[in-house]
Amino acid sequence: MQLNEIISLLSAKTNFHPRRSGNGYVTRCPAHDDGNPSLSISESSDGKILMNCFAGCSINDICSSIGIQIKDLLPDSFEETTQQKSSKRKVAEYKYKDEKGRIVFEKVRVEPARNGKPKAFFFRRKDENGNYVYNNKGCRKLLYRLPEVLTGVKEDKTIYLVEGEKDVDNLIVRGLIATTTSTSLQWEEEFTDLFQNADVVVLYDNDRTGLRRRDLLCKKLHEKVKSLKVVDLPGLEYKDEHGEDISDWLQRGNTVQDLVRIVNKTAVYCLGNNANKSKIRVVSVEEFISIKIPKREMLLSPCLPTQGLALLYAKRGVGKTHIALGISYAVASGGSFLRWNAPVCKKVLYIDGEMPAVLMQERLNKIFSAEINNKPPAGFLNFITPDLQDEHMPDLSSQKGRDVIDEFVADNDLIVVDNISTLFRCGTENEAESWAPVQSWALELRRRGKSVLFVHHAGKSGNQRGTSKKEDILDTVIKLEHPSDYKHNQGAKFEVHFEKARSFYGEDAMPFQAQLSEDSEGILKWDISDVQIDSEIINVAKMKNEGKTISEISKETGLTKSQVETRNKKAKKIGLLIM
Repeated sequence: MQLNEIISLLSAKTNFHPRRSGNGYVTRCPAHDDGNPSLSISESSDGKILMNCFAGCSINDICSSIGIQIKDLLPDSFEETTQQKSSKRKVAEYKYKDEKGRIVFEKVRVEPARNGKPKAFFFRRKDENGNYVYNNKGCRKLLYRLPEVLTGVKEDKTIYLVEGEKDVDNLIVRGLIATTTSTSLQWEEEFTDLFQNADVVVLYDNDRTGLRRRDLLCKKLHEKVKSLKVVDLPGLEYKDEHGEDISDWLQRGNTVQDLVRIVNKTAVYCLGNNANKSKIRVVSVEEFISIKIPKREMLLSPCLPTQGLALLYAKRGVGKTHIALGISYAVASGGSFLRWNAPVCKKVLYIDGEMPAVLMQERLNKIFSAEINNKPPAGFLNFITPDLQDEHMPDLSSQKGRDVIDEFVADNDLIVVDNISTLFRCGTENEAESWAPVQSWALELRRRGKSVLFVHHAGKSGNQRGTSKKEDILDTVIKLEHPSDYKHNQGAKFEVHFEKARSFYGEDAMPFQAQLSEDSEGILKWDISDVQIDSEIINVAKMKNEGKTISEISKETGLTKSQVETRNKKAKKIGLLIM
């Protein structure tokens, strides 16, 4: 298992957020009643997870208390330290040879990995006695299929740089010259020297590491090779880990001839214009309708789809954080909240900008008590909150601030930003230009398969504060407001209105009233009721959704056109119209 996975399990077990300490963390030990954090946890240079309880608890007791085994603290490669084990699970052996064809070391691919991931790799080499040593320490850094690459360069053939050895083999058997490095983000200057007279094409994996590798290769090779192209293959799906690649593209029936045509149409990489990072891609209608795009499913039905962007807003003190926490808990646990349901458990990152930690903890304890039989899996509901940080919360209106949290964002499906005012601190709310970086970030997260729920304040008018441009890209806008007869002693009591509902309408988009209460034991309870709506508004909305014009509705209902327009506007405001 990875260090962050162990930390998530410890956090869930102890209800304590580990603190940074040197190269590792300090947290509470789950194996004893630990009021003062006494467990240190870190990662060694060879990938082992190291834990030590200063109160004397054994490693076995610590692991048992969070439901793992001691072997889970070891890296995947450690399990493969005997020929007997590797022979049972190995899928492929990739031999790294020098110029003369001599094997220097091997990289072995195993599927599946012991930690549940689809694959893992380990290195091995032979010592002077011909026995396997399970690492490649001291070995010369080499390109995969180096002899073929050298021949290809000599014969003036295009060299394809891919990320995996499997991809290399798939291209070579099809008559192309391809290579890769033994480690994704490794590149030696001597590799660049080999390609100074070559036409080089970069085919990158559609995941986080693949994009970093693409940028690394461009930096290393730009203006140092004969020509450099970076190719965007159509129809590949992005994932944070194990994104699709050239092998997936070929497996779908695409051919080498198709690849060569795309390469020929691709412009030479130009660092000055940042061409390959911001290049606009144009597709024909035939290509567009043939692209395999994952179907949009629901994180929280009917209002929050996968890759959905939503805004929840209200005046101060109405109950925004209650709703945001309820949504987060439901998505993480695969449960229900108010009139909404989450079909499956999805990982949630809740970024809190202002709530005192003690109050946030109190609210979460009450939610856990109310949902005692429906808890999220360990690590599925995660928080970044101000009081637990050693420094100020990052300013998400800057790229630097967004980069700080990106590694945590990457591991979650729903990102809750509570709230815009405290977490996006630069710029002016009323200026559309100040919203531009936030919008770009949200669209980038959507491209990566994430959903985002922004929490925001309402202004004096009751509408969301600042520029209305915020709503342009959103799928859903939810407004909370006190009912007209609200009294301050009623606490969290409000109406829920959908001001924008891109993917749902009708009954699903009807407003409703919610009131939070506690029973004698302090268990939270939500009471839900309908909000009464004028039947004429509902009728006008129904006919407008059927495609009828204002004039046609006026004739059928007997209302004047002005009356129809008024009711149509009200229907739109409360979310009864198809968007």
